[in-house]
Amino acid sequence: MRIFLSGLVVSSLAGCATSDPVQPETSQPLDPEVEQAVVQPASSQVPSSSGSWVGHYVVPSSPALASAANFAVPEVKWTVLANVATLHYDLPVGLVGGNVSVTLNGPMTSGGVTTVQLTTGSGTGSCTAAGTIVTCSEVFGNLGALPVNTTIVQTTASQDNIAPAARVAVANLFGVDPIGTVTFDVSQPSADSGGHGGGHGGGGGGHGHD
Repeated sequence: MRIFLSGLVVSSLAGCATSDPVQPETSQPLDPEVEQAVVQPASSQVPSSSGSWVGHYVVPSSPALASAANFAVPEVKWTVLANVATLHYDLPVGLVGGNVSVTLNGPMTSGGVTTVQLTTGSGTGSCTAAGTIVTCSEVFGNLGALPVNTTIVQTTASQDNIAPAARVAVANLFGVDPIGTVTFDVSQPSADSGGHGGGHGGGGGGHGHD
């Protein structure tokens, strides 16, 4: 990136030497509180209250499968009750080929925090905030045999304009090594949130087969 600095050239004209010089304006210092507000960026914090937001789920994969490994999640619920945070959402049908829900929870200290550790009978997660984005990296252990239905994976891929073979490859990859990342943006409430969030917690991750 290039940065160009322009200089200020002052020329004096003959016959104007006796004119009074123009005094520069005295700059007024910023109020300390105002200056601090300008310099300090807004801190990133994991939500300390319940809400429901639009999200995405990404499965680690090769560059060739990257587009097929990115899924929309219509609703990610985050509930905070008695200093315990609960993350709840449904894994994308196009990834698992059926109905598989995930619920993880963990303690939250009072005050703003940037990272929360979550766990459940199905696995573990670590949620970190950066700006309005919350990213939860997860490792699952007992979701059962996946994908539930390969035909559903292929059909959903066609609806998403993704090559079915690529989606099946991602689904099989996830079935062998179920790790992924769910993200949600606290500036984008889900359609069911009524514009202000509101979710619920659960005891543990579970799944049902179609």
